[in-house]
Amino acid sequence: MRAQSYKINLNKASNRLDQFESTRKRRKYVSISLFFLLVLVGSGFVVYKTSQVEKGIKAQKAELQGIQTKIEQLEASTEYLSPEDIFSLANVARGRLTWSQKLAVLSDILPKDVAITELSYDNNMKAFMIKGISKVKLEMKDLDLVVSIIDILKAEPEFSRDFSDIKFQSSQRIKHGTQEIVRFEIACLLKV
Repeated sequence: MRAQSYKINLNKASNRLDQFESTRKRRKYVSISLFFLLVLVGSGFVVYKTSQVEKGIKAQKAELQGIQTKIEQLEASTEYLSPEDIFSLANVARGRLTWSQKLAVLSDILPKDVAITELSYDNNMKAFMIKGISKVKLEMKDLDLVVSIIDILKAEPEFSRDFSDIKFQSSQRIKHGTQEIVRFEIACLLKV
C-alpha cells in the first residue's frame, strides 16, 4: 500500500499576512493620493477665486479712477457746484421770504376801510414799507388808527413771522374833496 502523503503549507498564514499588508499599503497609497488630489483641487479653487477677486478689484479701481477723472473735470469746469454752494443755496431756499404769500395774507387781514397805496422795499433799512390810506374815524386819533393797523399786522403770525419788528413811520391827515383821510406809512423790518 502506498503511503499517503499530505502537503502542508506552513507559509499559508504568512501569505495571508502578506496579502493583508499589501492591501493595507494599497489603501494607504490610495488615501494619500486622494488627499493630495483634494489638496490640489482645493488649491486650484483658491487660485481661481483669488484671480476672480483680483479681476473685480481691478475693475473697481478702474471705475474709481474714471469717477475721480470726472470729478476733476467737473471741478475744473464753470458748471461745478461745490457742496458749500449747494448748502448755501438750500439755506437761501429755506430762509426765502415768499412775498406773494405775505401780500395775500396782508389783503386778508387789513380792515375794509384801509387801502394800500404803495408797497416797496427799503434797502437801507432792510424793511418792507407799506403805505396806505384809511377813513378818519371820529372816535380814534390818527395815531391810534395806525397803531391798530400795526397791531393787526403783528397779531397775524403768517405775516409777522419773518419780520423782527413792525413799526410806525409816519401819518398825515389830508382832505380829499369833502372827505378827510389818514395817510400812513408802516415799516416791517426784516430779520437778518
